[in-house]
Amino acid sequence: MEAKKITLSCEVCDVVKSENVLLHITGQDYPGILARLTNILQNWKISFIDVQQTTSLGQLSLSLLVNIPEHVGLNVLKEISYETRNMKLSLDYHILQDNPEINRNTGKSFALTVLSPRISMSAFNSIAQTLGNHGINIERMNRLAQGNLEAIEFILAVDNTYSDFNKLKRLLFKVAFENNFDLAVQPENLFRRSKRLIVMDMDSTLIQQEVIDEIAAECGKKEEVSKITLEAMQGKLDFCESLIKRVKLLEGLPETVLSTVLKRIELTPGADMLISILKKMGFKIAVISGGFTYFTDYFKEKLGLDYSFANKLEIIDGKLTGKVLGEIIDRAGKATILRKLASEDKILMDQTVAIGDGANDLDMLEAAGLGIAFNAKPTVRDKAGAFISQPSLDSVLYLLGVSQKELSQMQAK
Repeated sequence: MEAKKITLSCEVCDVVKSENVLLHITGQDYPGILARLTNILQNWKISFIDVQQTTSLGQLSLSLLVNIPEHVGLNVLKEISYETRNMKLSLDYHILQDNPEINRNTGKSFALTVLSPRISMSAFNSIAQTLGNHGINIERMNRLAQGNLEAIEFILAVDNTYSDFNKLKRLLFKVAFENNFDLAVQPENLFRRSKRLIVMDMDSTLIQQEVIDEIAAECGKKEEVSKITLEAMQGKLDFCESLIKRVKLLEGLPETVLSTVLKRIELTPGADMLISILKKMGFKIAVISGGFTYFTDYFKEKLGLDYSFANKLEIIDGKLTGKVLGEIIDRAGKATILRKLASEDKILMDQTVAIGDGANDLDMLEAAGLGIAFNAKPTVRDKAGAFISQPSLDSVLYLLGVSQKELSQMQAK
């Protein structure tokens, strides 16, 4: 690509008179480009104001905002033009008004992460059309992953019309539901990139089964218990009430059924990978469950988690009594534990992540800096800040901004 030729014209005369000029250089990227350009600017004693550079698919986009004295303006532009031509790059420039606003966006920035086994052009277009139609500007895009699962991150600049998180989320969720892709919407700030605590539900999140249903199968009452479980997960039945009713049906079972059930419990695909990577990233990790301590304590030990919280079954003379000991961990209790852990570890709530699938997780999801509904019921999915319908739990990492390349590097360590 050939550099733009600078000739003596009215436009250039305007440049000479102007103090602030934005130089934009594009072309094939390789080492040393910035050094050669800044060497010229340094020799002419040009004042530096701002710079932005990105490289995408091997192509450079470099913007330099500089203050050029009137008496050297034309000479500097000629030399920059000559140098960019020699480097087989294209040069464009823009004359800016005096005292340009470097950061023109007076609204807010949000990060939109899109996940799908394949992000079709139709889905991509639906995102672009929706954002454009509502005056939401895309500041930059980055592909985080491709292959079996594709992930693209958009950084959005919004004005005050859509600076309300819930309004923006509803708009984008509607597009996602219609086009069958997953997404997360988060404020784009320091806290998005400095999460430190992650908490997750156990049943149907960390593991694939509902433990209480599996225990009930040992006494032929799985169908009855599963029905109550479903109503509780959908928010149709108070969790504490539902747990008391279900546990009552287990009365008289021998304690040994717990170890029998544990043998057939399976981790959700990607759970061990997610936890391994999070530990390398320095996260504190907790499982907070409306299930039972026998199982959460086992997985805390097995996976090296920092904390586990759940309900304790009463066992007398080697048999389940059909009662739960102590205060039941319900929907509000999960959020309370999350806040307590964050406070004790001196972690801001904006730096927390919660993952769950049922109505019992909603308070926890809404309290966290990022609440992720994982293969969740529609009522839960609609209220979370992010939702994932992928089978693998490690897809959560892309919502934290981890790229496929970075993931591979961490796996190798």
